[in-house]
Amino acid sequence: MHNIHNVAILPKQQVINSMAAFSQEFNTQPFNFTLFLNKLKQAFSDAKFMSGQNNALWMSKRGGDFLANPKLFVAAPLTYICVFLSELFNRYKIDEIEENIPKNVMQQALLRLNDFK
Repeated sequence: MHNIHNVAILPKQQVINSMAAFSQEFNTQPFNFTLFLNKLKQAFSDAKFMSGQNNALWMSKRGGDFLANPKLFVAAPLTYICVFLSELFNRYKIDEIEENIPKNVMQQALLRLNDFK
């Protein structure tokens, strides 16, 4: 957790932009959350989004705050957004994410990521 504020851990800007673009999919009708999560997980895997990082400690200590109050994403630094998303998609299966992460949490995280394009 000591390197959470180090910008060197962040993915390249092009990767951030491509992940942020997924925020637009919430506006499509009909919206299939399972299909969306599968596409997003594949994109994270293909991009190796923060795959060399281990921020499980941060996620266990701080990630719950964002799950409980997704409005926190509005002011979250880029490192927090990237760590939150990478921990979800690099460590959990789609059914676990779908069961434990509400759509609005995912939407708020991706919208905030979109702010850093």
